[in-house]
Amino acid sequence: MLDQERNFLDAHRDELLKESGGEFLIIRGEQVTGALDTIEEALYEAVSKHGLSNVLIRRPSQAQIEFSAPALALGILSADSARTARKTDNDSGR
Repeated sequence: MLDQERNFLDAHRDELLKESGGEFLIIRGEQVTGALDTIEEALYEAVSKHGLSNVLIRRPSQAQIEFSAPALALGILSADSARTARKTDNDSGR
């Protein structure tokens, strides 16, 4: 998912840095559809323009950080801290 957008950003990073500086870019396909000062503005603009379509929002000056958590996706681990806290409380005899 978003491979085309990541490839576009990588291929045009220097050019995009000159054009946008430190702004957050909204990239869909091989097109920049917005450049905003804050992540909140970029998120709002992305939803306004693209609805629920996948877009890449990133500053070209920032390194790409990829995160994958197969255990969370498969349900092996839970990221629900409230659920985990309840489970811990019950396990301790409370």
